[in-house]
Amino acid sequence: MRPICAHIFFPLLATLLVVAGCGRKQKPSAPPQKSTPPKPAAPIPSADEKALQQLGREVFAAFVQGDAAKFQALTIAGLAAPELETALRTVRAKEARQYIARLEAIPPDQRNALQLDTLRLSKAFLANPKTVFANEWPAMQTLVGALSKSQLTFFNHHTTTNAPLDWAQASKPSVVLSINPQTDLILPEARVDLMFSAGGKSYRLQLSNCAKLPGQRWRVAEELRFIDLTAEAATEKDWGTDLPAALKQARAEGKRVLLEFTGSDWNPSCIALHDRVLTQPGFRDWAAQKLVLVRADFPRHTSPPKAQADANKFLVHKYAVQGFPTFLLLDADGTVLHRIEGYDNEDVLVWVGALKKKLNPENE
Repeated sequence: MRPICAHIFFPLLATLLVVAGCGRKQKPSAPPQKSTPPKPAAPIPSADEKALQQLGREVFAAFVQGDAAKFQALTIAGLAAPELETALRTVRAKEARQYIARLEAIPPDQRNALQLDTLRLSKAFLANPKTVFANEWPAMQTLVGALSKSQLTFFNHHTTTNAPLDWAQASKPSVVLSINPQTDLILPEARVDLMFSAGGKSYRLQLSNCAKLPGQRWRVAEELRFIDLTAEAATEKDWGTDLPAALKQARAEGKRVLLEFTGSDWNPSCIALHDRVLTQPGFRDWAAQKLVLVRADFPRHTSPPKAQADANKFLVHKYAVQGFPTFLLLDADGTVLHRIEGYDNEDVLVWVGALKKKLNPENE
């Protein structure tokens, strides 16, 4: 049983509800331990599908026009404070009821300390939701403000004169939708990808997580990603998925193996590290000379082939991986030489520099 609100609709609110005393701050979710096939993505009701497509088109128009106010109005932070407070309090109450029902179904003598704490906090919240939430609201406003600032920084970076493309040349976007298969009825969430071309190159503007708060329309609820698909395709060729083949290659070429465990399309730290380090020339050029790269991915918005998913789960258990991202530096026999857990927003020079120090001098 996960603590209450641990699967809340976007990472910011997971933090918000930890601040509120709703469960404990979690490490990146470990992959499931049962070797079961991935669940297919839940179908999006037609009304929600249309609303998400409209949201995508409106966000894209804001970028083309360079209209920051229009963009912000489409985000969670764009809600008036009283509306946002009411919506978040409603989500908290629904979550509390759900977890009380689940926890009370467990025999009392089988509940662990975290479950007992969650049950107590949930009941305390429902006993006086307005008063409890009012005490939590100032901290939540601060965090919502931080999200808004981050989103606007992203928007300005990609729409000013130093933007990576000329938006006037952008084609009409194709809107691609996907929904988190773990979503329940308390709070729908989905991802919206805007695929388009400009200046002879292909791009994806990714609204990583969109949420539909109670009584509200779909809104952007997380940081965005801007992906040069041409460069991304080249980067993906750097990584394999077959560890035994990678070890064989490493023996033949006198290299080490770097094995990555990632939640590539949902974990904020994994996404940030991918964009800031793994796709950068400072990493790619060095790694091509020194490493064989292997990735064990646990996405939520796509379903890998069963054979690959099972192989990835086997590696998680073999190497006792507890969270994402995790990197293992292996010798050609598969022995772990060094382990890297998490990502602290280092730039590519710092991250690669630390990894170089773990290699033998002749490999640096």
